[in-house]
Amino acid sequence: MRLDLYLSKRFSYLSRSAWQREIALGKVFINGEAVFNLKKRVQAGFKIQYMPGFVKEPEIDGSFTIIYEDDYYIGINKTGNLPVHPSGIFFHNTLVSILEDQYNRKFFPIHRLDRETSGAILLGKNNAAASAVQSVFENVSKTYTAITRGKIGERNFDVDVPLGQARDSLIRKKREAYEGALEKSLTKFTVISSSSNYSLVKALPVTGRTHQIRAHLQYAGYPVLGDKIYGPDEKLYLRYVKEGDSDELALDAGFPRCALHSSSIEFYHAYLDSIIKIDAPLLPDMQDFIRRENL
Repeated sequence: MRLDLYLSKRFSYLSRSAWQREIALGKVFINGEAVFNLKKRVQAGFKIQYMPGFVKEPEIDGSFTIIYEDDYYIGINKTGNLPVHPSGIFFHNTLVSILEDQYNRKFFPIHRLDRETSGAILLGKNNAAASAVQSVFENVSKTYTAITRGKIGERNFDVDVPLGQARDSLIRKKREAYEGALEKSLTKFTVISSSSNYSLVKALPVTGRTHQIRAHLQYAGYPVLGDKIYGPDEKLYLRYVKEGDSDELALDAGFPRCALHSSSIEFYHAYLDSIIKIDAPLLPDMQDFIRRENL
C-alpha cells in the first residue's frame, strides 16, 4: 500500500492530503530515514515514525476507579473522556499509560471502549491472562446503558442488521447498518424508562462489532445523546476534529460526550475456574441528566 494511503487509513486524524503535506515536509521516517516519495510502498516489518514536532495532548479525565483486581486482571470504571490506549494525538494521556506509570508494569487491554464511552473495561496484568479471555471473547457477556434521543414506545426490541463502512459519509471510520453489509450484527435493547424527548436504554450486544450499539441505535431512529458521529449531524464530529471540545459543541450535541456506558462485564476466569461479573455504576454526568429529565 502507498505510504500516504496507509497513514490516512491507519491514523485517520489527518486526511490523506494532510499526510501528503507531512511527508513532503520530511516528517515521516521509514526505518530511520526521512521519506519524501508519496508513492513509497510500505509493507509488514517497516518501522514508520512520524515526527510532527511538539504537540500538546488534549486534556483528559483521569479520575477512573478500580472496580475489580486480582493477580491476573484489573477492572476499571473508565471516565467519559479517556482513551484506553495510545492512538492519534493521545500518547501519554491514556488509561494504559496512566496505569503503567502507577503500577510500574505493563497492562494489556482485553477489549476496547471509545474515548467518550465510560464504564467497565477489563485489562490483563500479563499477555497470557489477556489472551485467555480474548481467545473466548465471544462468550464474554457485556451490557451497556445509553441515553438516546426520542421516546421509544416498545419495551424490548432487537436490531439484527449487518454493519459495514458508512455510505455517503464524510467520516472514514463511521459504520452503518444496512442490508447487504458484510458484518453480521445483532443487538438486543430493553427500554428502562422514557420521557417525551429521551429514553434510557439497556443494550446487550450479541456480536461485537466496532461502534455496533451506536450504529444500531442510529438505524433504529434513536441515536445516542451527545454522539457526534452517529447523531443527527455528523458535521459535529468534523468540528470536534478541527476545534476540539467546547461548551458550544456540547450544547449543539445535547451532551458533553456520547452518553454510552459499559455497565457490566461477565467472563470466565480460567485461573480461578469461576465466572466473574464486574459492575460499573453510572458516572455523575449521566446520573445528573437522568434525574434532571425524570428518566
